[in-house]
Amino acid sequence: MPRRTAVPAKRLLALGIGLVLCFCAVCAAILREMAQKDYQHAREASTNLVASIASEIDRNIELYHLSLQAAADGVKLAEINSISPELRQVVLFDRAATAKDLGSILVLNPAGDVMLDSTTAVPRQANFAKHDFFRVHTRATMGLYISPPWVTPEGEYLISLSRRISNSDGSFAGVVAGSMRLSYFHNLFRKLNFGPGDSMALFNTDGAMLMRAPFDITKIGQSIKESQALKQFPARRSGSYVTKSVVDHVSRLYVFQQVGNHPLLIAEGLAIDGIYADWWQQFWLIGTLVAALGGFSIVLMFYLLAAVKRRAAAEERLAHLASTDALTGLANRRRLDDTLDAEWRRGMRAKSPVSLLMIDVDHFKIFNDTYGHQAGDAVLATVGRCIATSTKRVTDLGARYGGEEFSVLLPGIGKAGALEVAEQIRTRLTAERGSDPQLPTISVGLACLVPDDERTSRDLIKAADLALYEAKREGRDRVVVSPIGWDKSGKRRVA
Repeated sequence: MPRRTAVPAKRLLALGIGLVLCFCAVCAAILREMAQKDYQHAREASTNLVASIASEIDRNIELYHLSLQAAADGVKLAEINSISPELRQVVLFDRAATAKDLGSILVLNPAGDVMLDSTTAVPRQANFAKHDFFRVHTRATMGLYISPPWVTPEGEYLISLSRRISNSDGSFAGVVAGSMRLSYFHNLFRKLNFGPGDSMALFNTDGAMLMRAPFDITKIGQSIKESQALKQFPARRSGSYVTKSVVDHVSRLYVFQQVGNHPLLIAEGLAIDGIYADWWQQFWLIGTLVAALGGFSIVLMFYLLAAVKRRAAAEERLAHLASTDALTGLANRRRLDDTLDAEWRRGMRAKSPVSLLMIDVDHFKIFNDTYGHQAGDAVLATVGRCIATSTKRVTDLGARYGGEEFSVLLPGIGKAGALEVAEQIRTRLTAERGSDPQLPTISVGLACLVPDDERTSRDLIKAADLALYEAKREGRDRVVVSPIGWDKSGKRRVA
């Protein structure tokens, strides 16, 4: 019975744990999907913002580039030097050159001297031959060149944009150069709303930082060649990745894009903590609810398990009471019949013997009438105790057959073993009579059969019962073995 009870309890425990785990798995899947949506939304919003800023910067650079191209083409005109300086300014330089955050456009001769200046008809005396935006055009023919940031003597941060001027034969004729103040990018970035830990950076393809938000003047010109964006460029002109910043070592989601076709990249970094800030709040809320529900489910599950165990224990007690004789503590007649049928079938399959002892208390009615029912009950309890202490095997079963009659079922034991058990019971009762001579003796009938299709368990009971009557007829206080048995051929014989 305890073994049967353990199986439903284990199943209930497994079911409860399985339900809790399934519920946790569903909540985990929902939280994971929410995190993915937050990440995807942040990346899409950043991609749109970076594309918008890159488009604005590209448009302004293109406008300035057109002004440089117009000046480079204009100085090649033969009549340009024959007109007045004022008219020459109007012809060579358009109004884009006077826009806010744009410096003057200079026309430099092959030696790097200033020949023309968009801000004045009388050019200043200056030489830029040592500047990279000049020297790069002396070595090769290229389009628009955007320089790294540099500082003027007045402390102003600029980047230079320049184009080569070539003669009709392709030889070097000078450079037309303009400048753009970094304050333009600073003002542009300052209009944007960044979360805590977010950043935006503009840098050239050589890794030189042009502008960064949040603004730090010491970061201007800093090299970030180890940036993942530069490692992916030019194979990818735009993209995203998650890494720690090479500037401040904060983990961010970076979205980058090339500015038009220029050697510039713009990248926005969204702090991972900021992306998942709302998600963490939902995580703790849902996690707390799930933990509470899970804990409640576990407590309820153990409560149910305890209830199941209590019910099983009660059922076991009831089953024990239903199959046990209350006076002697031995099995009752019903349990004996059920066990005998089961052992008879088992013996038939295994071809093993089944032995049965039928025990009767001698002269019990006279003893009961003489000393009373309480004394009679004490005798029956003593006989039951002798039977219980003499049957040691798990398969042995002592039972009260009815009234003053008892039975002992001994499956798998032949006549010799059964006779030994019968004599042991009688000897134990004799020992009890040494302290109480009034105790009556017992008579025992023993039968042993090997089950087959020609006999039933009733035949075993009948044979043991006949042996018991023979023991009483011969004088009581003895064990008589039934003469009914089976030879090896399976034929009935009399021992």
